[in-house]
Order: sequence, then structure tokens, then C-alpha cells
Amino acid sequence: MMNVALLIVSILMNLVASSILKNDFCKKEVKNNGDLYAFNALTSVLSVVTLGIMAVVMGSLTSVSMYTVLLGILFGIVTALAAIFNMKALECGPMSYTSVIISCSLVIPSFSGLVLYGEPIAPLQYIGVVCMLASFVCAMDKKNDKAGVSVKWFLYCMVSFLFNGSIGVMQKIHQNSSHKDELSVFLLMAFLVSTVFSAIMIPVSLRSRKGGAESRLTVTAKEKVKKYLVVGIICGVFIAFCNQINMYLSGEMDSVVFFPVVNGAYMILTAIVGVLFLKERFSVKQWIGLVLGTAAIFLLCMA
Repeated sequence: MMNVALLIVSILMNLVASSILKNDFCKKEVKNNGDLYAFNALTSVLSVVTLGIMAVVMGSLTSVSMYTVLLGILFGIVTALAAIFNMKALECGPMSYTSVIISCSLVIPSFSGLVLYGEPIAPLQYIGVVCMLASFVCAMDKKNDKAGVSVKWFLYCMVSFLFNGSIGVMQKIHQNSSHKDELSVFLLMAFLVSTVFSAIMIPVSLRSRKGGAESRLTVTAKEKVKKYLVVGIICGVFIAFCNQINMYLSGEMDSVVFFPVVNGAYMILTAIVGVLFLKERFSVKQWIGLVLGTAAIFLLCMA
């Protein structure tokens, strides 16, 4: 019962932090890339604090090797870029379809096992890849502008897809090394680097606009700043808990149960929220794509 309760908590936290709050923030509050980097820096530093407290409580802090430090730095930069392009996609496209495409990125670490470690690929995974590609094809439907889809949105999704898949590959590489016991430090290093990287990119992204509109995070009213802080704190803490809970459950539950449930339930709930509460509307072709994308996730996880 404890594992089931933790699984439900993880799914709901991920839904709130990664979809609902970020989607609302990106569509209503973002004015330029500086806003995105500032928001990601805030959520990342809160994740560092939360993960650090949990690591101390659980006694999982260990001495760290140079291998973990270097891989953690790369992991942190990729994590930051994955989050930024995810938010860019949410800024200009539908939440439900965005989450489907980006969640399909689990195909990358799945097939990396074949290349790096000779792990076999199950027939269901090949079927899942076909469903995933068909879902991508169905995503773009010029006849339906109401869904908010565009070439720009699709490209943001695909870049985030690649970065998210790279995250899984690096996790796989680290956990197949002799330094796998340094996982807590690895996560802390990653979110710390994500914080620093995002903070550095704030002035860089604003200068690149050459006198364009200022960031709302720097000129907005105090009430708006409070909203950013509240949303950032919730997202940062929830993301940290999701990482810790999923890391624990992946070792306590059978993979054939854990991965389809945690990914599939998140996808279904995101679609429900998008359609019922955010009034996202799709063409028949795009609905078929959503169903195929969800099926792809289940097939890839179950395999």
C-alpha cells in the first residue's frame, strides 16, 4: 500500500509541476527567454535544497568521484536545456500533445541499451517506435489551427524530445558504472549545474534581444513576483520529490508495472486536463496521433 500511495503522489506531483503550473506560467507570464531561464533557475535551486535535505535525512550523501562530477555537469546542462525547450513548446502549443511527444523520448535510452550494453530489444518496442513516429506525423495538421500547433511548436517539442532522451542515456551510463552509489550526489550536482547555467543564460538571452522588450521578471509588480516565487517553489519541490520517489519505486516495483503506470497515468491525466479544463481541441488526425503516442509509451515501457 505504501508503494501505491507513493506512486499516486509522484504522478500527481508531476502532473501539477510539469504540466499544469508550467503550462499556465509559459502561456500567461513569459515574455522572452530570460523569463524561462529565470524560472528554471528558481525551480532548480529549490530542487537542490529539497534533494539535499532528503539526502541528509536518508544518509545517502557519499564522497564524490571526478567521474560523477564531470558527468553531473553535462547532465545538469542537458537537464536545463530540456526544461527550457519543454517550456518553449508549452508557450506556443497544446499541453497534452506536447507531453505525449516529449514522453516518447524514453525510446532513446531504451535503444541506447542495445548500442552501449548489448541489451536486447523486445518486439513490442519496435511496434512502439512505429506508433511514436505515426504520432509525430499526425501532430501537424494545418487544417486545425485551434489546437495551437505550428512548425515552431513541433520543433521545440523535438529538441526537448532529444534532450530528455539524452537525460535517460546519461542516467543509464552512470548507473551502469562503478560509481552508481553516488546517485544522490549525481542528482544534486545536476540540479546545481542547471541552476548556475540558467542564471548565466538570463543576461545572455536578454542582451541577445538588442534592446528588445525587458523581462517581466525584472519589471513586473510585486504581486507578479510573488506569483513567480510561489509557482517556482511548488515546481522545484515537487520535481525533487518526483525524482526521489521514482528512484525509490524503480527499485521496489516490477518494471512492467512501474513504468507503464507512471508514464501512462501521467499522459492520460494530462490529456484530460488539457481537453476538459484548458479547452484544447484537436482534429481527428491529431486525436489519432494522441492515441498512437500514448500507446507507444505503454508499449515501450511494458517491453
